[in-house]
Amino acid sequence: MHKSALRKKFYAIRKQTAAHATNAAKEAVSQLSAHALFANSHHIACYLAFRDEIDTLPLIRAIWQSNKICYLPILQTTRALKFAQYHEGDLLKPNQFSILEPENNASMIDPMRLDLVIMPLVAYDKTGNRLGTGGGYYDRTFAFKKTHPHQKPCLLGFTYASQEAMGLPHDPWDILLDGVVTEKTVHLFNRSATFRSPPP
Repeated sequence: MHKSALRKKFYAIRKQTAAHATNAAKEAVSQLSAHALFANSHHIACYLAFRDEIDTLPLIRAIWQSNKICYLPILQTTRALKFAQYHEGDLLKPNQFSILEPENNASMIDPMRLDLVIMPLVAYDKTGNRLGTGGGYYDRTFAFKKTHPHQKPCLLGFTYASQEAMGLPHDPWDILLDGVVTEKTVHLFNRSATFRSPPP
């Protein structure tokens, strides 16, 4: 099945799941916050949920409450992402896709310096393939992970368990997930992976 047809299929599944999943986000946050990856991460990028995506506000609050630094993505004209610090009460503005992002982009971080990146997705499979919305923003931003898969940051999908596919098509430029967080579990696709900091 082509990516466009898969998106249509999993958009429908996600919409149906979201209508009956009021506690899913809290359960997913509980799964992640108890995991060593979260405990060992300080600079964490998240995102603000859009449409029927699983709610990320409970996760953002958990990041703040754990005295970690939260970052949100800002779309660039290069079709890549930059990440700005996000504090409670910061002003947000809609981007060209009507997704909210920080208005103040003064406190930015190099993507290589992030410890953990929480990523949206439409679907995923057990080998770490991720189906996004088709813009390729995350793939361009973390293209260095293609040749350095054990380098920080750890890339985790954040989604409903219902978004798991039996298998997904992938292109050469697609970046694999290191794991996925759902309301049921934190599943790492490469359990032996250790994420190294980039050279100074």
